Amino acid sequence: FKNNVRREVAAAINLAETEQAGGKLTLILKDNRKAELKLMVLGSYSDTAPYTCPKSDKIIARAAESIVKNDQYVRLKQDLMGLLATGEQKYIDVVKAKIHADPMIKPDLAKMEAVLEGTKDGGYVTWEWGYPLILFCEYYLMTKDETVLPAIKAYSVTLARGQDAGGLWGHRMIAENRNGRLLGYAQINQPSLTVFMGLLLAKKCGIDDPRLDKAIEKSNAFYASFMGRGAFDYGVHKPNTGTYNDNGTSATAALDMAFMGNKEEASHFAQMTATSYDVLEMGHAGHYFGVLWTPLGADLIGPEASAMFFKKSLWINTLYRGWDGRFTYDGGGYKRCSSTGSHLLWYCLGRNKLMITGKDADRSIWLKGQAATDAVNLSQTDFNSKSADELLELVNHPMAQVRRGIGEAARGKRAEILPKLDGLYENGTKYQKIFACGFPEKNQDKKLGLANMDRIVALLCNTDEDAWVRASAAGALAYIGEPARKYYVDIVRMIAEDRSWDRFGDIDWSLGESVSKLGPEPFRNGLVTDKELHIKAALKLIRNKRQHARGDGLRMLAGIPLEDFNKVADDVLHIIEYKDRTYHSYHNMAHTLVPAISILADLNIKEGIDMAM
Repeated sequence: FKNNVRREVAAAINLAETEQAGGKLTLILKDNRKAELKLMVLGSYSDTAPYTCPKSDKIIARAAESIVKNDQYVRLKQDLMGLLATGEQKYIDVVKAKIHADPMIKPDLAKMEAVLEGTKDGGYVTWEWGYPLILFCEYYLMTKDETVLPAIKAYSVTLARGQDAGGLWGHRMIAENRNGRLLGYAQINQPSLTVFMGLLLAKKCGIDDPRLDKAIEKSNAFYASFMGRGAFDYGVHKPNTGTYNDNGTSATAALDMAFMGNKEEASHFAQMTATSYDVLEMGHAGHYFGVLWTPLGADLIGPEASAMFFKKSLWINTLYRGWDGRFTYDGGGYKRCSSTGSHLLWYCLGRNKLMITGKDADRSIWLKGQAATDAVNLSQTDFNSKSADELLELVNHPMAQVRRGIGEAARGKRAEILPKLDGLYENGTKYQKIFACGFPEKNQDKKLGLANMDRIVALLCNTDEDAWVRASAAGALAYIGEPARKYYVDIVRMIAEDRSWDRFGDIDWSLGESVSKLGPEPFRNGLVTDKELHIKAALKLIRNKRQHARGDGLRMLAGIPLEDFNKVADDVLHIIEYKDRTYHSYHNMAHTLVPAISILADLNIKEGIDMAM
């Protein structure tokens, strides 16, 4: 073996399965003896596979028969979805029989209500209701069998009611007796994206309920806000610019955006997915869902990109494929799980029978020719080989992951980029200005930041400038540190500005981090020159729906004089009571309760002792 043993074994298997090789796979053992394995002759893949490919059709038949023969179906129903995706009546009949015999077709409405009330633990309901909801919807849209409609309505409306204030779910739903919050450790994007998908498909099935509409609107707002900013992390976290796709979440987001009719977002997330072919065995808690969803998301930008994705990741299909037609899962965390349904869905993309496998696909976002090639190969870009001018042009790329790669490569082009910085601060594009603001910190050069501080401050104070540019300027000042503290109040002033368009307070979250870093304990350090403005900004952060911003707002009040405490007391108490139903993140009390109690302790307020207890 020359490079990657597993991929080379996969290539050898595919070669052995061709007509020319006749199914012979020859292995050379340690003592130079040869062992010949006899494989089934399946032929060669077409260049368009899984579209218009006889070998793919043979693998589909073997995988489908394996599912039916073994009569073992995974809990999340993708085996049944895979059978539906074949579009063959004999397998549709199998799915029909399984669905009609499934107790889930007759939901226990009283139990579902008790789960919402919090008087009964229904288990990991977002998984165990969300995935069957997708199956029932796909089945109805294919067959128009109305017997599944009551279950579709029950699960979709109950899940919609169980959504949290930020538009997400966890392993479980919110509970009334838990202040309307999610149980456990709160929001998880993995099940949230598939529940969102189920709600969208329920709408396509004709389910009409205002609670369903409201839930869809909230989820859509949250996930659409990530476009151009990065991939999805575990829950309510900042966008992840270090990966294009974590365990299939970019793919499910792409499908959701497509079902919403959001063309731009669907194309963006699908391109992120298509270029993640080389990380299919990476993902939080294993890569089970990456193998399931990633090919389906990549397919949204058309057959050409889908075929390239298939070819580049074919090795994983081959290695997971068993001699008897089934597919194993070769990762951690779900070792006893079958992946046959997941791979069957992948191979059935060329048939376009389900919404998740391309039925009613929007062809206007399909990429062709060089555009498709560039999209799939994006993750392999060698930034270090680019010139300084090429890097500065690529800074405008719509993918945050590319912009991150440029920032790291630019350190090696420091001498060529330095003379261009002045022009970027003053006349650059939005992303070039953000790049310029972050360049001193990327190079760990506070002197460089200090030398450009006037230009950075000019960006911060220009209210006509893009808000993210201004927030980046605030971050640059925070990195410079003590010499920039004279501009502390300018960051505070920006926090206090009205930004009703920033639905999730992301700008304030960023600015809060900057003021906390630049000026800890601002009252004690003499940074509060305009007390009214300072308290207004702090309260704005404290009222943010995200816990990190709330924490930064509380830290702005550290050392507040007792005579001013009455101006913030109600908000501090509200944080300590910890019952707010509108919070979007709320799981770590160290971010909020500790700094809130500390304010009371600093002021020697008697009630703080009971509150601390």
